[in-house]
Amino acid sequence: MVIPVLVPPGATAPPTGENPVVAELRGGDFRARRDLGQHFLRSPGIATRLLELAGLHAGDAVLEVGAGLGTLSAAVARAGHRIWAVEKDPRVAEALCAALEPYGERARPLLSDVRAVDLDRELPVGTVFLSILPFDWPLAFGIAAHVFGSTAKVARGLAVLPAATVDHTAAGDWFGAGLRLEEVDGISRDDFWPQAAVPLRVVSITRC
Repeated sequence: MVIPVLVPPGATAPPTGENPVVAELRGGDFRARRDLGQHFLRSPGIATRLLELAGLHAGDAVLEVGAGLGTLSAAVARAGHRIWAVEKDPRVAEALCAALEPYGERARPLLSDVRAVDLDRELPVGTVFLSILPFDWPLAFGIAAHVFGSTAKVARGLAVLPAATVDHTAAGDWFGAGLRLEEVDGISRDDFWPQAAVPLRVVSITRC
């Protein structure tokens, strides 16, 4: 299936309703990759809410891993921040690049596995990690641990991840990762397509 490119022409006002690309995928034969824990954010409004929870300051740079169709990435760029949007699945590359194209040089899509990206070279000091992580807690942990472990330039983060990730952290399963998670909000399973099969949490991530 060819993913349509449906992007508002250069407007800076946030779109309303469901991302039209997600709506198109829901009606077609596209299948999310379960091995990537892949789910797509449906609403630009939820992206704006996550951006507010991240507490970004003017001039902050953002790293997003698992950028998907660019719903969250575009919200970051629309707010005036620089965004490095990493996406592994080549099937959504065109839609992601199109979503970020209106924002010029401050939006950089990186079509790669994050583990193959030299984050220490790419990112400025003080970068904020803002991601919807895979809805599989070991995968979510692995990505966060890699990002924070591979560069000191990422200062802190905010992520949507499975509730089990927070539970395992509290139980000590993240011992040695050097990260502390704190739940700051909830989020509905219905905010994603395919619908999340597990409860989700919005958490802040800081270094211990």
